[in-house]
Amino acid sequence: MKKNEDLTKKRQILEKTINEVFEEMYFMFPELVTNSFNKFSFPLACFFSKVSLIEAKANFYLFGSQLLVKKMTTNFLGEKRIFEQDELSDVFREATNVIVGNFISYSDFTPDIRFEIPEVKIKNINLKDLNASYKIDLVYAIENDFFRIAMVS
Repeated sequence: MKKNEDLTKKRQILEKTINEVFEEMYFMFPELVTNSFNKFSFPLACFFSKVSLIEAKANFYLFGSQLLVKKMTTNFLGEKRIFEQDELSDVFREATNVIVGNFISYSDFTPDIRFEIPEVKIKNINLKDLNASYKIDLVYAIENDFFRIAMVS
């Protein structure tokens, strides 16, 4: 039972973190999508980032639709213009850093836990990705755009 309680606690912390980061940094309001990917069309080209917690041997995988990342960048920088791919990647990398950093802060990990610099790339989500099994797997609709965070330990 302890393992399930730990997983439930981590999931709650991750949900809280996602809500705080998107509301406070990007002025967006995530809505958790439960048991259905039908809200989105696949394959969907997404920004993808992967982060490893070094001492905890855990990985985070984040997916954000290209349109969502463009909206995040517009809100974060306060500018309406066409952004370069590097700018969009930087904003998604920063979101990944803040989400994972806040998750660590709110969790009971040791204070000196480190995580790698997130890798960011464009990835097409396919059926294999949708059916992947993760310890924690949260899918959100944010302004009707796709966001997913998964954790494996």
